[in-house]
Amino acid sequence: MPALHVRDVSEETVAALRRRAARRGHSMQQELREALDKAAAEPAPGRRPRPLNLRTVDTGRTEAFDRADFYGDDER
Repeated sequence: MPALHVRDVSEETVAALRRRAARRGHSMQQELREALDKAAAEPAPGRRPRPLNLRTVDTGRTEAFDRADFYGDDER
């Protein structure tokens, strides 16, 4: 598996990453791998996100829904 070497990272950044890894119960390596994986998965600038496929579902209900049907909170 390839390896990366990053130079000139500030001490503050390294310390913050160590604290973040410790909070999450990760090693520094695991924390960095996850951060890199997340960054690499972001869509390229200017690319449109995949369209949503929405569809209507028939509930069989004939009367309209109101807020209480969903929240049951007396409209607070």
